[in-house]
Amino acid sequence: MSKSKLDPADLATPLSEKEFDELDEFLISDLTSEETLTIEGLDGYLTAMAIGPNTVPPSYWLPGVWGPSENDAPAFETMDQAQHILGLILRNMNGIIASLENDPDGFEPVFGFSRVDDSEREYIDGEAWAVGFMQGLALVRADWQVLFDSEQGRESLGPIRLMGALDLTREEESLIGTPQQDEALTKQIPASVAAIYRFWLPYRQAIQERTLAATIQRTEPKVGRNDPCPCGSGKKFKKCCGAASTLH
Repeated sequence: MSKSKLDPADLATPLSEKEFDELDEFLISDLTSEETLTIEGLDGYLTAMAIGPNTVPPSYWLPGVWGPSENDAPAFETMDQAQHILGLILRNMNGIIASLENDPDGFEPVFGFSRVDDSEREYIDGEAWAVGFMQGLALVRADWQVLFDSEQGRESLGPIRLMGALDLTREEESLIGTPQQDEALTKQIPASVAAIYRFWLPYRQAIQERTLAATIQRTEPKVGRNDPCPCGSGKKFKKCCGAASTLH
C-alpha cells in the first residue's frame, strides 16, 4: 500500500480505479474489524451524508465507517497510512458530492452481485449499499424529519429502506429476499437517490444563502450614523437609509 500525508489541496481529486481498489482492500483487511463497512456499504453511507439538508463534518460520520464501537477503529500500521486512507475516504465522499451536483440522474451507486447456487446468472445486489445508507441516515435522522413527514419523501426512500432497514413489517419483508426481488429494488435505487437529492436541494440552498448572508454581515464594515450613506445619495447615513422611515 502506498503511503502519503493528507493534503487538503488534493481532496477534490477523484479516486483512480487503482485507489478505489486499494480502499476496497483495506476495508476488508485484517487491519479493520468485522463491523467495518465494505466498499459498497461505504458508498451508501457517504451518499446519505452527501444528499441530506445539512453538511455533516467528517469528525461526526467517520467513526461510523469502522463500526459502532471505539474498539472497531482500524489498527493502522503508521500515521502515514492512517492519513492516506482518510484521504481516500474524503476524496471518495467529495467524488459522490460532485457526481450528484453535476448529474443527479447519472449517479451510479456501488452495488455488488450475487448468484444462486451454481447458476451463471448474476443478480445486481444493493443490500450492502442500502444498509450503509440507512446506517448513515440513522446518524442524522433528526435532520431528515421533513422528508419522513412528506409522502413524496417516504416514497423516494422506499426502495432503499426495503433493502437496508432492520425494522420492516412482515408485509414489507415479503417484498424482498429473492434475487429477483432484490435486483428489481436495487435498480430503483439510483432514481431514489436523485429524487432525495432534489427533495433536499431547496433546503441546502437556503442554508447556503443564510450562511453567505451571515458571512457578509460579519465582514462588511459597520456604517457610522454620520458616514455617507452606502446607497450613494450623498446624505449622511442617519438622514438616509439609517432613518427608520426611509426605504430605498
